[in-house]
Amino acid sequence: MTRSSQGLLLILLGGALLQISAFSADFANYVKPGFRPLLIAAGAVLIVLGVAVLAAERRRRRDAASRAALARAGLEEELHLARLLGREPAVSGPGARDEHDEHHDGIRVAWLLAVPVAAIFLIAPPALGSYAVQQAEHAPAPPPPSVVDADLPPLKSGRVNDLSMSEFAGRTWSDPGSLKGRTVRLTGFVVPSASGREWYVARLRIGCCAADALTMKAAVRGAPAPGTDTWVRVTGTWVPADGTAPPALDATRVEAVAAPGEPYE
Repeated sequence: MTRSSQGLLLILLGGALLQISAFSADFANYVKPGFRPLLIAAGAVLIVLGVAVLAAERRRRRDAASRAALARAGLEEELHLARLLGREPAVSGPGARDEHDEHHDGIRVAWLLAVPVAAIFLIAPPALGSYAVQQAEHAPAPPPPSVVDADLPPLKSGRVNDLSMSEFAGRTWSDPGSLKGRTVRLTGFVVPSASGREWYVARLRIGCCAADALTMKAAVRGAPAPGTDTWVRVTGTWVPADGTAPPALDATRVEAVAAPGEPYE
């Protein structure tokens, strides 16, 4: 790969990072919001490095062109003297392929390498959704200790308690009694079930990025399932689950909501 190709690729990578972090919130589909300043800084650094590489390569090519011009002038002078004196020239012409062709070959390679980067602008993948949840259905059911909080505050009676999926999962595993007789409201996206008798409201929790996503879901009963991956707010009461089955809600209300700016908890 030529230096020009390297510089172009650095600029494209930096531009892709800035596109998803500085000029949109698409970065939240892949990493936690706290990483935004780092992504912006990384994108800016990559662009600066790419410009520096291209500038250095331009200077190198300009110097090489000057040396080549001097060499051609020397060659022409030697050929002229050789003709005048009737002898063989002391130097031979350049045998390497023209540097102009090499430059354009490097540009073509750079465009090929830029195809994955261009995909970020054209077909950026969305946040993980129902497909990821369904693929994780056979994972161990108990949540890791980081989800369970033994010091959860008591829920209010006679009112709707808005809970994150993390808190709901923590209560069902560490303090299920706190949910008895309490109305809770969960927000997440719709995941169909294999049985068809119920469906799931789900959310994904990430530690740093989508690669370590942890699935949290609750079975919803007593309400028809909205479209897969639709974001909904489900109000209902907790139903004790059997064994390691996901916790369940008897739904009293299901309403569609807009997808949040931060899809992960």
